[in-house]
Amino acid sequence: MRTPMGRPGPRLITGLASLALLAGCSSADGSAATANSDESQSAAQELIDPYLGQPGEFPVTEPLDAPVPAGTRIAYVDNGNALVALMYQLMQPAAEELGIELYAVRAGTSASGVQSAFSTVVQQQPDAVINTAIDPVLWDNQREQLIDAGIPIVSLGTVADPDAGLVQPNGVAAFERQGRLQAAWLVAGHDESVDAVLYEHSEIAYAEAVQEGFESELAELCPDCTVRVVQIPIAEVGNKAPERIVSDLQSHPETDAVVFQSSAVATGLPAKLKVAGMDDIEIVGANPLPTNLQYLKDGQSTVELGADLNTLAWTAVDTAARLVNGQDLQENVADGEALVHQFLRPEDVTFDPAHGFAGYPDVADRFRELWNR
Repeated sequence: MRTPMGRPGPRLITGLASLALLAGCSSADGSAATANSDESQSAAQELIDPYLGQPGEFPVTEPLDAPVPAGTRIAYVDNGNALVALMYQLMQPAAEELGIELYAVRAGTSASGVQSAFSTVVQQQPDAVINTAIDPVLWDNQREQLIDAGIPIVSLGTVADPDAGLVQPNGVAAFERQGRLQAAWLVAGHDESVDAVLYEHSEIAYAEAVQEGFESELAELCPDCTVRVVQIPIAEVGNKAPERIVSDLQSHPETDAVVFQSSAVATGLPAKLKVAGMDDIEIVGANPLPTNLQYLKDGQSTVELGADLNTLAWTAVDTAARLVNGQDLQENVADGEALVHQFLRPEDVTFDPAHGFAGYPDVADRFRELWNR
């Protein structure tokens, strides 16, 4: 198993790395590792630099044209998933600031429960609807009914087709960017080709977009790099997933780096890796939970690509308000790119991991200015 020869940063090309390269370092399965060109590493570094030490650009810069009409009501469908429930709580301060009534319609996790909840929303005729991560396929009939009624729908974390009539501030483009940035991180930090594994959950709709971004960018920057894509059932997150990952890595000792679609699957993994003698493997996570941030702070993982969910929550309410007002959306919001990313290394976790990652702690003040509040 080859260990990382550096982490993006500024670029780290040490004397030891040069000696290893000259010696023709080879992988555990006997295949020779190919040197990455300076051009490839420079291109990769250029991709990740805007997300090192600071968050990506703030997603909304254009003012709200007019106050939201008094009595505006926005329905939020909550299926009880921890992330979905969290996003509802994060949206409440934004709604209160605008004088909007944001209310939850409870749904179970079953298809019938989701359909029932959205049918209730159709009957209630709110001014707008916000959905988080609930696959539109499950409520397709209700989606059409809402659109026919002229009710705008903001959908977070989904990858519906552009003609579905949904506004998806963090859609396919944002998830493909996640994959591209994770691939660029690996190339920028390695002087030689990498054998990576991408662990993903096919049950989550955006998995395909992350995979596409990762594979295409890795092939572009490092044609000799390889990636295996391994499915981890979502039901195993928080229980059996670490054992499955360790078993997979033991069966593929040539693996240099572990990449996660979502770092939630890594809960409990560092301890298992240590017992297996593999705690030196590079871990490139994404969308970290507080537990993952603590692992990072403790040096038990390499890097996390953080997503600023609080800013996304305010962006969702802002988007709904603009749709209610009939105001045009910014291009990045309409195109699904309004998600703030930042690479978090151990030294970047200067905040309390229990509070999660916030790229823009002043998000409320920024939106108040845009809203003339």
